[in-house]
Amino acid sequence: MCMQVVIAAGARTVLVPGMIPLGCEPQLLALYKSGEHDPESGCVTELNDLAQLHNRALNAMLHELRLAHPGLAILYADLYSAITDTIVSPRKYGFRNMPSAACCGGSAAYNFNMTAFCGAAGTTTCMDPSEYVSWDGVHFTEAANRRIACATLKINSPTLFNPSTAEARQRVIGCA
Repeated sequence: MCMQVVIAAGARTVLVPGMIPLGCEPQLLALYKSGEHDPESGCVTELNDLAQLHNRALNAMLHELRLAHPGLAILYADLYSAITDTIVSPRKYGFRNMPSAACCGGSAAYNFNMTAFCGAAGTTTCMDPSEYVSWDGVHFTEAANRRIACATLKINSPTLFNPSTAEARQRVIGCA
């Protein structure tokens, strides 16, 4: 197990990222057009259910690790909630109305085309990537990564950093 290797190497604080909501990725939305989609987010329900199942199992494993290593700070980064919140309320975070569309890609659904990846001939790029959650249908934009990092830091800052420096660290990456 990777975590035990990190702990054996002397880590005192470990931040473990959870699974993202897979059913919200433009690549997978383009592939799974049929099937059940969440009415609030538009994401593929089955894929998100799988991600949530993974996150519950991961949290159970992290709980066991915390019991086995009480002197360590083993933290969970809830990427699923940060991304889902961004998809459901894009304008709240400065994103466009259609957060499931890729900024750079083909002209197919969700601006993602399996045969026309970002940068290939015939692909397009949005004018302002900061308005998009997804860069190329697979990777997040810099703005989305900042939003995810800020959400994770907000939850975990008191544990990760001295409270007097937590706010300064958040400002460094543009968290307000």
